Amino acid sequence: IRDRYMGNIQGSNSYQYFNMSFSGKTLCVVGSSGYLGSTICREAVTLGIKVFGVSRRGGRPENVSSPWVDQVHWVKGNAMEPRMFEKALEESDAVVHTIGTLIDTSVTKKKQPGQEGTYEQMNRDTAIAVGNRLKEFNKNKKMVYVSGSKAPPFLQRYITTKFEAEEYLKKLEGIRFTSLRPGFIYSAKERPWSVPVQVGVRAWRIGYGTLYDLVPENNFLKKMMGNFDVDYPVSLESVVDAAIVSAFDKRYDGKILTNEDMDQIKAEFNRNGRKLQQ
Repeated sequence: IRDRYMGNIQGSNSYQYFNMSFSGKTLCVVGSSGYLGSTICREAVTLGIKVFGVSRRGGRPENVSSPWVDQVHWVKGNAMEPRMFEKALEESDAVVHTIGTLIDTSVTKKKQPGQEGTYEQMNRDTAIAVGNRLKEFNKNKKMVYVSGSKAPPFLQRYITTKFEAEEYLKKLEGIRFTSLRPGFIYSAKERPWSVPVQVGVRAWRIGYGTLYDLVPENNFLKKMMGNFDVDYPVSLESVVDAAIVSAFDKRYDGKILTNEDMDQIKAEFNRNGRKLQQ
């Protein structure tokens, strides 16, 4: 049974949520308007966490009327300039960075690596900028970075920039750090179309692994096949729970969490009544 009370706030259509395990905790979600970021905001509020949601637009997600939206403190900010949302960072116990792009502007607009909208800026430099600002507070704050496990075909910079961000942040003194490396994230509720896609991804992963092992080493075909390697898919719920739990549970400091790790965190979190392990 969840240690949670939901009650109407007088004079509004919003709700309050309580979970003593997260009492007094504050979380800042950078990239809060996206698929993953908005879901983290929603679940964190449900658990009784005070939440700052930072995005370039700064407002609540469009076309969302659920009561939880009113409980998030929506903040306008550019992740490349974290002083724009410094108050949210300073007041938070932990930060989850969810910004990233799958197909960058070097592909869609022929921009040079490092320019606006490229993998270097979106996947790497925004995270480094936030990490550097957290370091300046000198309060040993926690940062959770949503990385990845594999790259799209022929777009290796997608994953190399994420790994570069990981390397920088895990060596950064003055902060605590955890990285999540999910595969394809699916959700029957949030993105129904992702369910059949994840079935295909899972089947491809199984078939690919079998075929890849049959091809001789140092073979051109094997090198070419490396561009089509994928990880197993993972549920949105597992990634969200792992992000929130690792933000406040010191057991995960310094860890890089895989799909399997995130599934295990979700299972343990549910067994504990969605409370942090004491």
